[in-house]
Amino acid sequence: MTRTRTAALFASLLGLAGSALVLALALGSADVGLAELGETLRGTASATTRSLILDLRLPRALSAFAVGGLLAIAGVLMQVLLRNPLAEPYILGSSGGAAVAARAAEDVGFRQRITEQDLHEYAGDGEQAAHSER
Repeated sequence: MTRTRTAALFASLLGLAGSALVLALALGSADVGLAELGETLRGTASATTRSLILDLRLPRALSAFAVGGLLAIAGVLMQVLLRNPLAEPYILGSSGGAAVAARAAEDVGFRQRITEQDLHEYAGDGEQAAHSER
């Protein structure tokens, strides 16, 4: 690949990742327009919109990008270290071993009791659930 073609590919992938991040911030159960998203990033949006984007959507979107990148790195490292371009967790058995370890941890007693409050917090409305129980 030539240097200019590599640079163009990198720039297009970077633009695609930026677009995905903007879409992750703008789309959801409560749609936020691009104008409101810009206001939030400038600091002039309402408190509700600012909280929705900066406290909920931005950390989730950045976490998704980080996890995806780390999984990609893990896959590449597995292929490089084993010198096998077809190496994947299912072929090598590491995903099955992880499932067995998770099941063993559950059997030993590392099971967390999930309450309704936990489900509300996971859904992102834990504060509302805490106020409704009082």
